Formats: sequence, C-alpha cells, structure tokens
Amino acid sequence: MWATQKRKRVMTSTAKPLTSEDDDASLIEIDDAEATPEDVGSPENGAHSEFESDSGMGVSMAIRTRRTIRRWTDRPVAPEVVKELLECALWAPSACNMQLWDFVVITDKATRDALAPAVPHADKAQVCIFICYNTRFSQGSYANIQSASAAVMNMLLRAHSLGLGGFWQATITDRLLLREILRLPRDVEVLSTTLFGYPAESPGAPARRDPSHLVHWEKYDLTRKPVLPSAWRPTNWTLAQVADYHQARIRAGPRYNKPVASEYRAVRGYLGHALRRAGVNASGKVVVDLLPCTGLYLEAMSNEVPEASFQFVELGRQVAEFVQRRLPRPATFHQYAMTATGGASSDIADASSDAATLVFRLENLPTAERRRLLAEARRILKPGGTLVVVHTNVRSYFEVFRAIRWLIGRRDVQYALHTDPSLGPFEALSNDEVSDLLVESGFRIEHRHGAFPLPPPDEAKHRVRALPRAVAPLAGPLGRLYELTAPLHRFLRPFARVRFITAVK
Repeated sequence: MWATQKRKRVMTSTAKPLTSEDDDASLIEIDDAEATPEDVGSPENGAHSEFESDSGMGVSMAIRTRRTIRRWTDRPVAPEVVKELLECALWAPSACNMQLWDFVVITDKATRDALAPAVPHADKAQVCIFICYNTRFSQGSYANIQSASAAVMNMLLRAHSLGLGGFWQATITDRLLLREILRLPRDVEVLSTTLFGYPAESPGAPARRDPSHLVHWEKYDLTRKPVLPSAWRPTNWTLAQVADYHQARIRAGPRYNKPVASEYRAVRGYLGHALRRAGVNASGKVVVDLLPCTGLYLEAMSNEVPEASFQFVELGRQVAEFVQRRLPRPATFHQYAMTATGGASSDIADASSDAATLVFRLENLPTAERRRLLAEARRILKPGGTLVVVHTNVRSYFEVFRAIRWLIGRRDVQYALHTDPSLGPFEALSNDEVSDLLVESGFRIEHRHGAFPLPPPDEAKHRVRALPRAVAPLAGPLGRLYELTAPLHRFLRPFARVRFITAVK
C-alpha cells in the first residue's frame, strides 16, 4: 500500500462479510513494484498528501475543538479521505519506529451491520478502522498500546480537520464474533477501534479537570491530588469525595447514563405517576430534584410533568452545567453545602416547593449525610408536599450479584455492581431502613411499591455480561424465569430490587 514500505499490511473490506470461502484477496501486500496511484501516499521521501493545502485548521484548534461523535449522517466517506486518515496514522510515532501495526478498514454496509453485535455503533458509522497488533511481537513497555494510541489520535485529529466525526470506541462486546468477521489470524489481536463518518450531532465542550490537580512539577505532589477511595461503601467516603466522583462521572458524557431499558421505564413511570398524583403538573408548581448527578431522571421527569417548574440541588457547578445541557427546558441550580453546619443546606427558601425527588442517591451517601439530605427535603417542601424516593433493596438479587463479583475479584468502585445511575460509592438499603429514615425526618409514608424481584431479560443479559464467559449462558434462563414467574411478582415485592416510596410532609 505505502509505496516505499515493503510488505506493509492493510486489510480492507468493501464488499461483503468475510466467510470461510473467501480467499486471501482482502490481504493486500504491496512492495515498491506493486504500488499504484490508488494507494495511500508514502510517508517517506518527502511525499505529500493531496489534502495538504486544505482548510488549514491549526493543530491547537483541532485539539481543542475535536469532540467524540456517536451519531453520523448517511453521507459516505470518499475513499481518498479514508486513505488520508490512514496515511496520517502511519506518520504517528511507534515503538522503535517498527510500525508493527495492521489496519483493518471496513466500509461495506453489510459488514458494518454484521459487526454491530460485536462493536456498538459500527453499523451507524460509515467507516470502521481497527488497529491490530501481532502478539508474537514484543509488547514490553506497552509498546503495542502506545503505538496504536498514537495512530488513533492522528486519525481523530485529521478527521476533525476534514469535517468528519470520530469515535474512539473502547467497548467490544463480542471479540469472537469480531475475530470471525475480520478473519484475524490466531496471533493477531485488535487493540483499538475507531469509527468515522460525517457528524449528525454537535456535542458541547466537555468539562475539564482542574490542572492544579493533575500537573506536578519536578516530583509527584500527593497533597495536591484528590484521591477517591477504592472501597464501595459510602462510609469510606466524605461528601467532598462523592462530589469529586460525580464530577468524574459527567466527564464520561451522557452515553454512560445507561440503565437497562426495563429499569428506566419502571423508574420513569413511577416518578411521573407519583408527581401527577401529587398535582404538580400545573403552572406555578415547583419540583426539586435532589442530587440528580447526571440528570438522567430529572430529564425524564421534565418530560413526564411538562407544566411544572423544576429546580435541582447539586454538589458542584460542573455537574450542574452538565445536567442543564441535557434538560428539555431550563431548571434552576442550587448549590448543596459541602459542610454540615446545621440549618439550610441550599439557598432554596423554606416551604417553597410542592414536591421533591430523590432517585438512587441515599445509597451514595454516608448515614449522617442521608439524614441531612432528608432534612433538607423536608425544609424546602410545603406542608403536605410530596417526596418520592427510589432506592435499591438490599434484600434482593442485587446482593447476590455483588457477592459473585466479590468472589471473582471485582471489588473496586469503577463500576459499582449496579447499572447506572448508581456508579461509585453505593450501598443498597433495606426497606425498613429507608422508611425509618423518612419517619425520623418528619415524613409520613403514603405509598410503597417494588419492581423486579428477579432480573428481567435485558438486565439478566447486562449483569451476566460482566461475569466470566462461562457464566454467560445463564442470561437466557434468568430472563425466562422472570417472564414465567410474572404472576407471582406481586407477592415477591419485599424482595424487589428497585423500591419506590412516596412520602408526605
């Protein structure tokens, strides 16, 4: 392919999904004598790209304005543009300049559709580029990962400068299927997936961390870097650390606010029903969401009761700005006080709100902070105002999956044993514990409900996916068990994973 690099391998697919009957025509090996004008220009001997005199976006501008794109138009990407991306990839640094990578390029729609179960979004992008590395080559000092990463960044920046949107895709859900479709040799592995197309979205600038927490001069200064606990129990966390974790979460973007569909429907449905029953879907009514974090369910409630006015209380401004960007209409942010000094924890006036909501947040907080947050809810509610609480039940299969993950060694908090929005410090609570906290805070329990005494099919698949491959076949039977036992679910509500409580001041 590259005229002056002998036998440099680039595997491409532009026709159909590869099968065992296909020959080796997709493996193109070109040396000097075989180079053609269709090949990517050589990165040696002063060769220049035909795109060199294009729009001229500066490197600094490209770095600061590039965004991850996950939605693309149907506009095809011209072959010469794809070749330009590949040429820029080959100009990237590699370990000892060995350039031991391979690039598998997929543009054919049928192949991209076939890849979708293995690589999320592959069927939506116009171009998929997989960077591969032969496991027989040295991987010392992470040479393979460093080399692939540099090539990816070159492609992403060049794509952005040409008006394309790129997505550095970390998730591969089925590596066996991916290997089968790409017809990878046994000793070749995929290190990186990058998807390209013309963007159908324009994401805003993501929040950036304070550089004073990240940059160390001459030596590493531990006193200047916030450290999050590695234990999942909220008792190991301070409220300031929980705030740091919330801020880290929103940097991942809305893509990671991904409860399984069944959970989202159930929680959104109950919230909408409870708020409408409380009579807040009317002009002049005020609903306050307490610690919405990513704003997933605040967004849902804004759609469920469109006549109400929404406010929310959050720990940090960056998180609040993220929440506000995703909402269908404006909602007022109120800062939650980090220190428990007694009295008000926000600047919301006493008895000024008609309803408040608290969704999967008591589980994130130490016990004292749970009491303080409920006291804040009672303070801001009018007499007779409604508080809707959603929490995860400790007397449910949630704890079974937690125990399994513990046994197989997954004990960190990066993904805290539960689908979003409960990442981070997270401790399931008993029904009695939450009820007692509400009564102690001055609320009267009006209604209780539960959902999912067994994992529904989509959640079964989601949870089993995180366990060893040998356990994967259990997803099907678990999902079928949920469906077969549906008539009994009303009797099993004390053991439902998601619990709903409506309380009144």
